[in-house]
Amino acid sequence: IDGTFLVQILNFILFWVLLNYLFIAPTRRAIEERQAFVKRLYHEGDEMVAKASTLQSQADAILAQARRRTDEAMRVAAGQASDEAHRIERKASEEAAATVQLAHATVATERTQALEKQQGFVKELAEAMVSRATGFEQVA
Repeated sequence: IDGTFLVQILNFILFWVLLNYLFIAPTRRAIEERQAFVKRLYHEGDEMVAKASTLQSQADAILAQARRRTDEAMRVAAGQASDEAHRIERKASEEAAATVQLAHATVATERTQALEKQQGFVKELAEAMVSRATGFEQVA
């Protein structure tokens, strides 16, 4: 072992220290910082996914409740509409029956009046026919 070998070893150690100080250590720190940053982002992402899942569950519950309320409101409205339709039908039926009854009464009254007017006319016509018939027989 001569002196150049020791100088080469010292030179290698010095090179290794400088390389470590100038390149390897900063690169290692940058990699560790980047890994910590990525780990933090993954952690935040997991928290956001959990929060999104919770919010989705809440939204689903709110939508289900809204659907139940809407269905109930629709059932109530349908019942009210059905009741209103039946009421309108009954009222229309009653009005139609009253109109028919009024029409029957009007027809009966007009028929009676027509018969009363007709009686006089029929009597006059019959007398005229009888007088003509008897008058013709007397002539013949």
